[in-house]
Amino acid sequence: MGENVEPIEANDEESGEEGKRQRSKIGFPYTDYENAMALAAAIHGNVGHGECSSGQLAAWTNQSAKSSGFRTQIAAARLFGLIDSDDADSLRLTELGRRAVDPVQARAAKAEAFINVPLFKALHEKYKDGVTPPSAALEREIVALGVAEKQKARARQVFESSAQQTGFREAAPNRLVMPAVVVKPLHTEEKPKHGGGNGNDGGLELDPLLMALLRKIPKSGMDWPAENRLRWFRTFAMNVSQVYDPDDSPVELEINVRKASG
Repeated sequence: MGENVEPIEANDEESGEEGKRQRSKIGFPYTDYENAMALAAAIHGNVGHGECSSGQLAAWTNQSAKSSGFRTQIAAARLFGLIDSDDADSLRLTELGRRAVDPVQARAAKAEAFINVPLFKALHEKYKDGVTPPSAALEREIVALGVAEKQKARARQVFESSAQQTGFREAAPNRLVMPAVVVKPLHTEEKPKHGGGNGNDGGLELDPLLMALLRKIPKSGMDWPAENRLRWFRTFAMNVSQVYDPDDSPVELEINVRKASG
């Protein structure tokens, strides 16, 4: 799990006069905020404020606990401040992670998670009153802040996607502005809205864990095996119950695969 925990050690060619591998001196994630948030949503959807093992979390997100991709997600979620653990069998949401899965508090939590990352915080401090430079110049600045030369492109790409996902690019594509947060009452009744959404959510105003699952549906025309679809529908049904059903009377659905006759 230490692939991208500060400081990060590059897995590239040896460099330097003494042949030492490059080593970043400032923390940054190898994957962006939404990928890290998917793990927080999975924990919330299955155990709420409880704990789970890395094996359970990997299964809930349809991954192998030993894969580098899963370990990268775990490390990123830690760096954003969304999850914590005492060992591999006690993964849980942090206080920030709990706010991130709450639709009322999610916007402010996203901004806080972005600033939690040492590299992102340093870049925000430097450019919050001006405009960010083009990619090449930004990568030079990233290296100056402590990222290994061979990791600069990856660091910049993850920085850009995370800034977009957490609202820091809303003012303009070349500005890095802390998003405005409107405090809403915790219990309000709003009339349903139709259309008028933005981004790729199509106007849907769903719980973040449901949105995270919807984003995992393959694009039209891509292969989606029956066993994977079955696992997805079961997970989605369970999370719908988690969001909408009272704790003392959850609705359980039985979902199975049945081949059409003839």
